Amino acid sequence: MAIEDGAVLGNLLSRISHISQLKPLLKAYQDLRLPRTAEAQDSSRLNQHIFHLPDGPEQRARDENMRMAMALELSGDTEALRCESTGNQNQWADKAKSDVLFGYDADAEVDKWWTAHGKELEVPVRAKL
Repeated sequence: MAIEDGAVLGNLLSRISHISQLKPLLKAYQDLRLPRTAEAQDSSRLNQHIFHLPDGPEQRARDENMRMAMALELSGDTEALRCESTGNQNQWADKAKSDVLFGYDADAEVDKWWTAHGKELEVPVRAKL
């Protein structure tokens, strides 16, 4: 998350042409990062539960689910792994979650924000002087 934070902040701040744009760009940073970091925190809290189950049926089901995902991964059958592991309690084996977590493109997210809102931040040439 910290690397993504730096990439988003750096990309946003690189677009400043006048000090008046600073506050809206910092707000944009917050708007872009808060949902993503909150989701990462939620996943971490879920792991806290999943990896600390007491012995019993729920723990055994979790372990079997993890074994199945590991077997699919070791078999190299990536399509089966993608289909079978979505929703897996082991979030590392859940390909949908991995795609969200590792497929984030900070520059693309800033570019999307800038396309939608950057025009509002344009400063007249006289104001730059």
